[in-house]
Amino acid sequence: MSREVLEPPVLGMSQNRRYRVNVVHEDFGGDKWNGGNKQGRSVSKGYEEPDLYGEDDDEEDPDAAKIEDNVSGGYKLSFHVSKSFYGGLIGAKGSTKRRIEEETRSEIYIPRQHEASSNVTIKAKERSQVCAALRQIRSLVGSLRRKMRPTHFLAVPLNFGEVQNRFLELKTSILEAQLPGIDTELFTPEICIHLTLGVYVLLDDDERKKALEELESCRSMLADLATPFEMKVKGLEIMNDDPSSTRIVYGCIEAPELQKFADRCLAHFQTTGFSATDNNDRNSIKLHMTVLNNRYRKKELKCPNSFDAREILKRFGDFDFGSAKCSAVHLCALQSSGTDGFYKISGSLEF
Repeated sequence: MSREVLEPPVLGMSQNRRYRVNVVHEDFGGDKWNGGNKQGRSVSKGYEEPDLYGEDDDEEDPDAAKIEDNVSGGYKLSFHVSKSFYGGLIGAKGSTKRRIEEETRSEIYIPRQHEASSNVTIKAKERSQVCAALRQIRSLVGSLRRKMRPTHFLAVPLNFGEVQNRFLELKTSILEAQLPGIDTELFTPEICIHLTLGVYVLLDDDERKKALEELESCRSMLADLATPFEMKVKGLEIMNDDPSSTRIVYGCIEAPELQKFADRCLAHFQTTGFSATDNNDRNSIKLHMTVLNNRYRKKELKCPNSFDAREILKRFGDFDFGSAKCSAVHLCALQSSGTDGFYKISGSLEF
C-alpha cells in the first residue's frame, strides 16, 4: 500500500491538534499534495474548483455574444432585465447580488428603479466569469418568473361566423333549461371565445417586443403545414373527473395541423424563458374552447368555487359548434379589452 496513504501529510494547528492535508490532484488545478508540500508547511496556493461550465455552454444565450472588452481591462456585458426582477436579484440588504459577485468574481451593477436604463451590467477580469454571472442571473430570473402570474397568451379567435352563432344558441338553450347553479356569468363572453396556444409572463415593453420576435420566428414552422388551419369544434368536456363539481366546461377542438403548430410553438417558447409555469411543465397543448368558467363569476358575490355540469353534459355533450379557419395567431394581454371587445392584441403572426 502506498506510503502516502499510510502516512499522509499532516498540518499542525496547535500543540495538540493536527489535521490531515487533503489530496488535490494535479488534474484539478494543483499538485498532488497541495503544491507538493509533504512536510505539513502552509500552502501558498489553495485549490480552486474548475469552471465545469465553459464558455461553450453560453453560446446559446444571445447576450453572451455581446460580451466586449472593457476599456479599463477585463470584460463587460450589459443586457436587459425587467425591473420587476431587481428586488429578487439584489436580495435582502444586497445579499443575493453579493453572493453572485463572490461566486463568479465579478462586479454587477443593477440600475435603481428611477433610472431610465433597464440594463444590468456585469464586469469581470475573465470572459468566463462574466458568463458565469450571466448564467446565475438567468437562472434566478427564471425562478422568479415561474412564481409570477401570467400576463399574456397566444390566442386563436373563434368569435366569428358559425362557431360564434352556435355558441350563442348553446348558451340560450342552457339558460332556458334553468339548471341549478348555472347562470349567465359562467359563460365566456361571445366576443372573447378563443383557443389558447400558450401562456407567458411578459413584464415590460422590451419583453413583449422580444416575444413578438420569437413569435415571428415560428413562421418557419408552418412550411410543411396546410394553412389556413381547419378547425372543427364539437362536443363538451370538463377539465376534471367530477362533473358534479367542476370549474370549466369546454368545447373540443379537432385540428391536426394546428395541433402540430401549437406543439412546435410550445417547445420553442419554452427555450425563451417567457413561458408561464404551466407551459413549462407540459409537452403538448390541449386545444379547447372554454364555454363556461367559474372564474368569470364576480368575486364579491361569494359564489361557490365550482358548479354542477352533469345535466349540461347529459343534454348537450355532443353539441356541434361547426367549423372555422385559423389564418393568424395573436399575442394578447390577459384581463384586457380591445376596441372591438376582444382581448387587447400586442401583435400577430398572420399566414
